[in-house]
Amino acid sequence: MHLLEPTVLTPEDHQNTDPSANLFSDLNPNELERLQRLEMVKSKYVTSANDARLRYEFNRLLRHAGFRANTTMARSRNNRREGRLLVLTAPSGAGKTRSLLRTIRRHPKLAGYDPEGTDGPVTLVNVPSPCTLKQLGRDTIARAGYPLARDLPEAMTWEKVRDQLDAGNKLIVCYDEMQHITQTPNIDEHRKVANTIKDMMINPDWRISVIVCGLPSVAQFIRSEIQLERRARFVTLKPLRSPDDNADIAAVIAGLAQIAGLSVEAGVEADLAPRLIHAAGNLFGIAIEITHDAIEVALDAETFDADPADDTLSLRAAPFAAPRAILTRDHFAEALERRIGCSDEENPFVSGDWLATLAPKPEPAAKTPRKKASSPRPQERRP
Repeated sequence: MHLLEPTVLTPEDHQNTDPSANLFSDLNPNELERLQRLEMVKSKYVTSANDARLRYEFNRLLRHAGFRANTTMARSRNNRREGRLLVLTAPSGAGKTRSLLRTIRRHPKLAGYDPEGTDGPVTLVNVPSPCTLKQLGRDTIARAGYPLARDLPEAMTWEKVRDQLDAGNKLIVCYDEMQHITQTPNIDEHRKVANTIKDMMINPDWRISVIVCGLPSVAQFIRSEIQLERRARFVTLKPLRSPDDNADIAAVIAGLAQIAGLSVEAGVEADLAPRLIHAAGNLFGIAIEITHDAIEVALDAETFDADPADDTLSLRAAPFAAPRAILTRDHFAEALERRIGCSDEENPFVSGDWLATLAPKPEPAAKTPRKKASSPRPQERRP
């Protein structure tokens, strides 16, 4: 018997392999085509008015990073103005991180660089939970391409951060999920983090600009420190509003459905769009996710799936589901039921009194249990 030698991959080879590749290898052509359409739908970025404001503020921040402290002297590492702070906040599900990443990746001055990589002038750090200043330093230096092999004191850790950011020619550091700092009950840690961010911006050895991204509590944290607040610009992703945003959401539904090879039923702007805005808790990112889920329901196989080789007959979708070629409110109803486990009385895509259904609370979702209706509401389930 000969044992197979284990395959040894270089880091580059390992990075280029996909352990999920076999999931698609045995699919029949129809299934593969359906999944490819769904993958294409999920890959599309849907723009909104929030993107223009974020793009303007990021461009301003990057431009400011190139200003000289003394215009009579040549450009040098020691002749840069103080850094500035950009604060991006919104409830969970608004689409903050994806908007920020797309804004950075689409900037013409940053072409070819990935903020989630270790090279380039902008780097993204995902703030861990729970988080202290020391842990934030370890994660920052790792994202800058120099993971620490041993534990160092807090002060030495941040000295290493400074040296590595300078060696990597970093101009902007983005801290995503910054609420993990504010959720730490230790007030001393809050102050240390605030002072470190300030030092990164004003210390001549640093002169780094900073972006912090997170829940609305992050803006409160920055405003509580006067020296951070006066150096900051704030961008809050605006929520959806009905009827103001009905037409835009209807266009999103129709556009994504078209990519999936589906048409949409009549009355999307007047009926489906406001229900979707309500179901999403007025959050743009959640509205997109629910639309993705509804399209997936519509692309699912036929209602009844009979296999001659099997002794079962499975009911794979609700009996009232519409034909796959048309995306309807029923698909949204089924998608939301699968997503949050709501009853028909609580489902805004089913209930006649849908405005009275309880929209999900964005922050924090885990602490806002859904209320059950005290009495049945009129139903609009269609035959």
